[in-house]
Amino acid sequence: MIDPIVSTSAALALAVIFASAASHKLRHPHWFRRQVREYALIPALMVPAAARALPITELVIAAGLLWSASRPYAGLLAFLLIALYALAIAINLARGRKDIDCGCSGPAMRQPLQPALLGRNALLAVIALGALLPMLDRPLSLHDNFVMIAAGTVLVLLYTATDLWLAHRPLLLKLSGEK
Repeated sequence: MIDPIVSTSAALALAVIFASAASHKLRHPHWFRRQVREYALIPALMVPAAARALPITELVIAAGLLWSASRPYAGLLAFLLIALYALAIAINLARGRKDIDCGCSGPAMRQPLQPALLGRNALLAVIALGALLPMLDRPLSLHDNFVMIAAGTVLVLLYTATDLWLAHRPLLLKLSGEK
């Protein structure tokens, strides 16, 4: 059993992350279809269906994380989808395909595949476990609600900062002369 503060903070952060991810995929369907195709993991005939299903799944997960009754199921789906994305990245890295865009940040920010994305996804999977585990049954105070919102916000900000750092890491290394 996990404290509701931890579970709800994790769920709020993941809901924002998944809703944001779904948003850029739904707003730019041609771009996302190309991203799915570039991973070269499914037959070309299935690419359009997968490109439509993934953002819808992300929205369902985001909504499910917001209610305690559906949170364990949504948390499990979040964990599985994060693991699926990590597997797709790992397979392409193993193939030596570091030049493709991971599709993580939308069309406005190209982010080449790199091993650090696997670490980021591992941390997201841990957060998903926090949303998935059963909660202790205890009354929540106004202070608890503030802490849950603040902690969820901090997790989203840390994710965003990490995502930006990963996207700009190759340029930063180039500028510093390390690569």
